[in-house]
Amino acid sequence: MRLFDCNACFGNEMINHECVNHENFIVLEKVELAKTAKELLEYMEAMEIAKSLVWHKAQYELDATAGNQKLLSEIKGFEERLKPSWTILPDITDEQYSPERLFPEMKKHGVKALRAFPVQDRYLLNGVTMGEQLSYISQQRIPLFLSPQSGFEFIYEVLKEFPDLTVILVNIGWWPSARLIYPLLSRYQNVYFETGDFSMMHGYEEVCNKFGSERLLFGTNFPTNTMAGSIYALMKARITQEQREHIAHENLERILSEVRL
Repeated sequence: MRLFDCNACFGNEMINHECVNHENFIVLEKVELAKTAKELLEYMEAMEIAKSLVWHKAQYELDATAGNQKLLSEIKGFEERLKPSWTILPDITDEQYSPERLFPEMKKHGVKALRAFPVQDRYLLNGVTMGEQLSYISQQRIPLFLSPQSGFEFIYEVLKEFPDLTVILVNIGWWPSARLIYPLLSRYQNVYFETGDFSMMHGYEEVCNKFGSERLLFGTNFPTNTMAGSIYALMKARITQEQREHIAHENLERILSEVRL
């Protein structure tokens, strides 16, 4: 079975790694990092992961624009297995992120996914701040990766305004979050979540029964989590092989194939 990790990160960090123990409760831990793209590939080889949709820590800790370019530079030569995702900022302050400038650049460099860190980058992810950008992202079926590490409220709010937005929830925290995630899966057909933190007892089985295996994406959330744990949980889930294939790679492949750039 082929594994396509939807959420892996590499690069040095300025501080200890942030791990979400629970919503609004962040601990700093020392974790084993992949400092370079080559090191990340070595981890992937050991775990038999075919591909990863990746981002660089500099996109979060340093600067979105510099981090996006650093990501492209560091995965050069590894593009078959490491697929880039960029961080986005509001174009009201950073004009290079306007639709007419950003999206041709994404097409040029084969970038088919975006990530937003509104708390870290000090802006509100809503129509007032980013209406044109979010409308385009929604219309063009570009997946937007969001982490509820500071709470789910902003995710609920942006989906109220842009209900067709393709949102992939990542880094959801170690505590069960079904009461926060299930309403989104029920209301919005383009909401998915990655499995890196998915530790709920019989969680795979429940989500597949309630919403279908199409709503889960295999992800390791590396380096916050180990790759082996995510793989083990997927392999041991009491689901059909067809459902396992959906989660392992087919769902992400379909989402990326539907991007219009």
